[in-house]
Amino acid sequence: MGSDARDSQLATRNFRLGIIGGGRAAWAFGSTWRRIGWPIAGVLTRSPSPIASLLGAPSGIGDADLLLLAVSDRALHEVEIPQTRAVVFHCSGVHPSMHGGFSLHPLKALPPVGEPSDLRDTLLVFEGQHREVAREIARAAGARFAEISAEMKTRYHAGAVFGSNYVAALLDIAQQLIALPGARDDIAALARSAIDNWQAHDDARRFTGPAARGDAEVMQRHAEALAEWPELAEIYRLLAARIVAGSKC
Repeated sequence: MGSDARDSQLATRNFRLGIIGGGRAAWAFGSTWRRIGWPIAGVLTRSPSPIASLLGAPSGIGDADLLLLAVSDRALHEVEIPQTRAVVFHCSGVHPSMHGGFSLHPLKALPPVGEPSDLRDTLLVFEGQHREVAREIARAAGARFAEISAEMKTRYHAGAVFGSNYVAALLDIAQQLIALPGARDDIAALARSAIDNWQAHDDARRFTGPAARGDAEVMQRHAEALAEWPELAEIYRLLAARIVAGSKC
């Protein structure tokens, strides 16, 4: 049976999912599968994980239609794939599809295993073969769907890191410098207000603060305050330059 014909046949029924991996991505896809009522054929993990128990799934792959490789980027090409008829896909944002399958990366910071996790309203970024299968996953999950070429994935993933992981790192820096007890929620609220403003405007109004206003005196005082942390002073300088340049657009 050809790939298109098989995809059409698969799309007429619920996909039985096999999962290799026990981390955040496995938990997000597994939790979503449970929420939409699709069956989970089983879960395999290399290290101890409660995910199979939490999902109520057997510890094995079983008769799966789709096999999700939800392992770390460095382990993706080392994972042993059992003999299966399933279409293989993975959720890495940086690696292209493999084994004639596809990749489906959720553009979202995923919660730890055991915490509420769902792909509803998430942008799922597809690359590879079996497009209609991937579209059906997104549709059933209530997610959005986008497509990217294999050549663009590394740049795309670097952007995703800036938009999530590095935001968390910057919040750590903010917490260190603000140094007020009990202000963690307030710092998070500050960041959300900045994100809301950025989302509302795609011109110079997306920026606020001394760099956006061109207030060199305040920026100099900040640089002096950061002198004992040269790496933070350099991060500040680079980001300020980016805002100054962006505020002229």
